[in-house]
Amino acid sequence: MSTQTPGIREWRPESRCEPVVRIGVVLAEDAMPAIDMRVPDAAYELAAAGAAPHEVRAARISARLEGKAVSLAVNGGPAQTAAGWTLTPQPPRLPARGDGVWVKGVVAGRGFHWQKHVDQTLAGRIDLLPGDRGIILVNELPLEAYLACVITSEMSSQCPVEFLRAQCITARSWLLAFTEPKHDAEPFDRCNDDCCQRYQGTGDLSDTALDAVESTRGLVLVAADGRVVDANYSKSCGGVVELPEHVWGVHKPGLGPQVDAPAHSAAHRFLPVTEANLNEYLEGDWLRETDVYCSPRVVPEESLGRYLGRVDETGRYFRWSVRYTHDELADMLRRKLPEAATIARLSNLRVTRRGISGRATEIVLDVEDAGGRVRQLTIADQYRIRQILHKSFLFSSAFAVHIERDSRGLCRAVTLRGAGWGHGAGLCQIGALGMALCGNDHARIVKHYFPEAELKRLYA
Repeated sequence: MSTQTPGIREWRPESRCEPVVRIGVVLAEDAMPAIDMRVPDAAYELAAAGAAPHEVRAARISARLEGKAVSLAVNGGPAQTAAGWTLTPQPPRLPARGDGVWVKGVVAGRGFHWQKHVDQTLAGRIDLLPGDRGIILVNELPLEAYLACVITSEMSSQCPVEFLRAQCITARSWLLAFTEPKHDAEPFDRCNDDCCQRYQGTGDLSDTALDAVESTRGLVLVAADGRVVDANYSKSCGGVVELPEHVWGVHKPGLGPQVDAPAHSAAHRFLPVTEANLNEYLEGDWLRETDVYCSPRVVPEESLGRYLGRVDETGRYFRWSVRYTHDELADMLRRKLPEAATIARLSNLRVTRRGISGRATEIVLDVEDAGGRVRQLTIADQYRIRQILHKSFLFSSAFAVHIERDSRGLCRAVTLRGAGWGHGAGLCQIGALGMALCGNDHARIVKHYFPEAELKRLYA
């Protein structure tokens, strides 16, 4: 990268310029020993580590891990091995839809219920590096070009432009704040998946998305203390926006509690969601006429598919239910929870702590082993709770527990009735979409979700 252009780790607000960002697209944990790529009919420079570059265009590239090096073959020719490879467009350019190098079978949704492999097209520079279990592919590009791909990966480019602008401001703020310790030991700044922000290349770009990025260029959320807001977001809060303290155990200036509805809405009586009002919040008659922005009354579930990201699966996320027989749940716990590996029976499951949105932040499991010994297992993390209470990943931890018992009082089945999709802190993406569909502009949308923050342009 140019010495005049800071990387995201070195960037500061006083830099007054756009940084570059390095995104891990294929990670060592993906265990991909080989990667197939196609270079478009445009000039690229291909260089082995420490060697002079040469031009390639309209080429097929096959890369393979060879010990602590990467071998690379162009158009089926003889493979050459090096400590790493770099592929750079000449000259660097702003991305357009479908622009860049095609990469086959990138993992999307790591560890979640929608995990799959998707082909992606990446603009900007590509680095191929050896990892412990597979090749690491890093994509380096300017922040604004990255954001154009983020907002059309997180949600669809068919979303209203005011939503895309709000999403862009939020995503830009989260990245520039750069407060979360992620991938510090890796050769990239952030990964391409929900661990950080979704980035699936240029395949879903649109003129609307490019306009959303250009019209908000350099615009961020700033907290009262002058710092860029670490502006989190999730798919659906379910009606009440959660505090970061209850998700990550930290206070984040600019993020606060919020009911995802107009100021006059009856939904405000559910702030906070407690054990006393939980069942009404999840299943009450008020839901038939609710004006909550992320509800199906504002964003109908039958139309949600056109607005979600390409790898998302359409479903019922505002309110949902899952049911497990005792044996299904016990088997899941044995597989996912090391301390439950020897349990013979689950006696009880209860939520012992919740956040303000009703999200469980601690649960206690009463279990018995084969000898009849009873013990309690405590899980005190909403992410871990969602991991162990679903075969892949539970939509959210905002749920009520309903236990069916037989005539002897033994657990026969467990039903979780829940709300929302994701951790629920910061911007609610489906709610922000609902606000845009109701005619709100991007400034009003981000003000709704970050009421203590102000908009400020840090570079032009």
